[in-house]
Amino acid sequence: MEFFAADVRRDSAKLRRAYLQLALRYHPDKVNASRSPHADREGSLEDREATEVFQAIQAAYEELSASLDGRRGPGSPGPREVRRLLRIRPALAEQTDELGVSPLMFAASGTPAKEGKGDHGRGSAAACEVLLEAKASLEMRNPLGWTALTWAALRARKEASSFLLQKGAEVQDNDLIVLAFTGNSETFSVLLQACGDEKVLAVRDEKEKGLLHFALTGLAYLKRPAESHEDCVDLAIQARCDPAGEDRRARQCREGGMEEAVPVLCHFVQCMSEDWATSDLDQSATHLAMVTKMLQTQTVIVFVEPFWPM
Repeated sequence: MEFFAADVRRDSAKLRRAYLQLALRYHPDKVNASRSPHADREGSLEDREATEVFQAIQAAYEELSASLDGRRGPGSPGPREVRRLLRIRPALAEQTDELGVSPLMFAASGTPAKEGKGDHGRGSAAACEVLLEAKASLEMRNPLGWTALTWAALRARKEASSFLLQKGAEVQDNDLIVLAFTGNSETFSVLLQACGDEKVLAVRDEKEKGLLHFALTGLAYLKRPAESHEDCVDLAIQARCDPAGEDRRARQCREGGMEEAVPVLCHFVQCMSEDWATSDLDQSATHLAMVTKMLQTQTVIVFVEPFWPM
């Protein structure tokens, strides 16, 4: 939460604006472009830090945004109001605000007052349908590359996520990565079911970390209750993200010169032991049980410098 000032946390428009500025500033690709090309070994550590900061910013924004949505009174317009506005100004369907957010993105992520009362998992699938009938773009992206499906999934809108998928929305790799990291187990499950095994196993970041890495890292930082993060780990394993296979891939990458590729269990234990991570995770029954579970899946602990904590 330290990324956002107190006044920003109370205003959804300010929060979106601050998030966009932070995300554009700390995006790993931008950090990498500004670094000296000669800083090879040091650069690998900087890359890792930049990625983790960017993920932390995403998680903090998602948590604050969900909190603001829970406190919001009237809510966003329902399908009747959306239809009325589109009759007056049909072009509204494809317009965006100053942050590149479209009406379809708002509809996918919001809970209308009448339709969503007492049910913050729905989103407005009906409003999304009205907008799509008005030729709103399903794959329009904001400057961060987020689509309406991204917004719905990150805000835990199961119904809206399922509806957009039925309409042909594409699941992006980063959608799955952020959901796994932030412990969004319900919509993570929805998006995984929409993907084939080949696509799920092909999801990698620039350091060759797969979904299991991100689900375990999320469990170390606990953006949601531990149970939600555990569910994400289990979902990744059920989707055939094999821990032993992940480790073999990491070792192959290291042998090929990618020193920042880290075996999955090594990475999880390292995150548990970081000074700036949640304290005393090495004493947590939940986290130690997860280490045991990984070992039972025939994951092998590989001691890697400088990533293995001393």
